[in-house]
Amino acid sequence: MYCHQCGAKSAPKQKVCDKCGARLLTAEERQVLLEVAAGAEAIQQPATAAHRPGETLSGQDVKTGAKGKASGAGRVFLWLIPLLLAGSAGLALTMYYNYEQSLNREVTGLQQKAKKEALAGHYSSAVQLLEEAEGKRPRYTALRQDRELAAKAAELQLQLEKTSGLLKEQKLDAGEKALNQIANRVNNRQEPLFTPLKKQLAAGQVKLAVLKVKSELDKLNTVDALGEKLDKVSGLSGQEAAAVKAQIIGKIVGISYAAAERKLRDKDFAGAMAEVDSGLFYAVGNKKLTAYRKQIADAKQAFERAEAKRIQLAEQKAAEEELNNRTAAVEVSGLHVVLDDYGDLQITGTVTNKATRPIYSVSISLDIYDSSGAYLGNTYAGVSPYHLEPGESGDFTTWYYGVYSQAQASVVNATWYLE
Repeated sequence: MYCHQCGAKSAPKQKVCDKCGARLLTAEERQVLLEVAAGAEAIQQPATAAHRPGETLSGQDVKTGAKGKASGAGRVFLWLIPLLLAGSAGLALTMYYNYEQSLNREVTGLQQKAKKEALAGHYSSAVQLLEEAEGKRPRYTALRQDRELAAKAAELQLQLEKTSGLLKEQKLDAGEKALNQIANRVNNRQEPLFTPLKKQLAAGQVKLAVLKVKSELDKLNTVDALGEKLDKVSGLSGQEAAAVKAQIIGKIVGISYAAAERKLRDKDFAGAMAEVDSGLFYAVGNKKLTAYRKQIADAKQAFERAEAKRIQLAEQKAAEEELNNRTAAVEVSGLHVVLDDYGDLQITGTVTNKATRPIYSVSISLDIYDSSGAYLGNTYAGVSPYHLEPGESGDFTTWYYGVYSQAQASVVNATWYLE
């Protein structure tokens, strides 16, 4: 049996063409066409049987001329009927063929659109398009296979979204188990439509690794301990390793900066410089530490100049009284507390010199409270630039680690020096 559209050979009981997807004619439909084709022969048989044995057309013409003419017109009419029947059957087949071709084009268009949606990672949309196409060609095996594949990808994508929620809630064990299950189902798939899903899975695995290391980093509060952790991951490569290294280096920078600030407030310039250099050993070229190193050097020179000047002052008591008037010299504004994705607080603000003389070495002390008002701890922030002219403003930024929920910061003290 052959397809009436593309001519491809098919099995006797097959209903759909494997090549073009068109519906094959049933046995009854083929019988109808055979009967139409056989109509001409069936109609011509009475004309042949009308002649009696031994009679000839020439003898009949001699006896009844008019009757012979009528018989000739009848034979023409008998030939015209099967031709009309054959034409009608051909027109019906042509219309059926055109309908099937139009339906094939519509189904192919839906299938191609679904392919684009799937390759873009829009699996649910692809499933809807393939279901629509399958409704038009319910026996088309390729459509069913594509729909089942897109449905699997859509299910896995939904599981990934749920896993992302687990990671946000810090349920790392459950999130890791879910990611491993998804990876076992996705990593061995070679179909192109799984490529966006693999990228989403990789992003989830990177975030999990960062959060796991971050949970360990919260317990490490010294540069040396963090340096050992950095050495352990230094041999790794890829995005996951880069994210982990960035986390460790970021905390090293924060600890070194805070330690240097404390020593600078005590005028331990050598100790502050050593703390910064310790951080720069791991965070080579870090802009924040490099800038603070220069600030320490400037503070040391300014302090030495101020000390030399104070030694020369005859009225030490007046100078001390002037220093005691510092509480009205600065104004703190624009205090912002932001909780980042890893549970740390970033605290920023602006300081304005309200004194009539230049000030320098300005630092801010801040207390941290949770949303219920419970005290969490204290942190310090140095103001940049180091030197502020009257009316000039500077900014400060500091971090408070391991909070994991929105909190508040309050300025409790500010110190500076007058020139």
